[in-house]
Amino acid sequence: MKVVIVLGGDSPASVLMEWRVKRADFSIAADGGMHAFVASGLEPDLLIGDMDSFVAKADGPACETVRIESQDQTDFQKALARPEPQGADEVVILGGIGGRSDHFLNNLQIAASLPATTSVVFDSDTEIIHRVTPERPLACQGMDGQTISVIPMGDCGGVRANGLGWPLEGVAMGVGKQLSQSNFAEADEVAISLESGILYAVVLKH
Repeated sequence: MKVVIVLGGDSPASVLMEWRVKRADFSIAADGGMHAFVASGLEPDLLIGDMDSFVAKADGPACETVRIESQDQTDFQKALARPEPQGADEVVILGGIGGRSDHFLNNLQIAASLPATTSVVFDSDTEIIHRVTPERPLACQGMDGQTISVIPMGDCGGVRANGLGWPLEGVAMGVGKQLSQSNFAEADEVAISLESGILYAVVLKH
């Protein structure tokens, strides 16, 4: 099952929004993320949040709407608590990168809580971010020449990245340890894996 969650950050271009939503089995607007659906002429399967960023008109939306006023969780956390993303094979997040840096950093932490076997992707018009876990390594095709940064979320062990200009061979990453910023792909296929921890592979779109 493929789930798309649209947050209230920088809205993606309509072409990316339409492509991601139409290939998904279930789509969720997290409060202000509903604006991107409206702008693209699309309707989510679910609108959820405290509704402080999107005020629905009397004649819409037609989708299921769940209002949760609690401030103990972000709208993204409320969306992820639903059974659809918890049971998904792939979760794609739009509107989760741009805008405020505190929101972006928290979004990465929140997405890290999804089951380790789930494919988790943040997508935008300028970059795509893949979550990598021991249970879900990353293998991407058509990467030659792309700029890639490998960002650990806390301590990571046994990190391997093949196909890069500066490959990683079973290294430890984290605070005070090795980093891999602005690396680049020198092969068509890039493979990234690790033995422990969670990291994100940030790929710039050229």
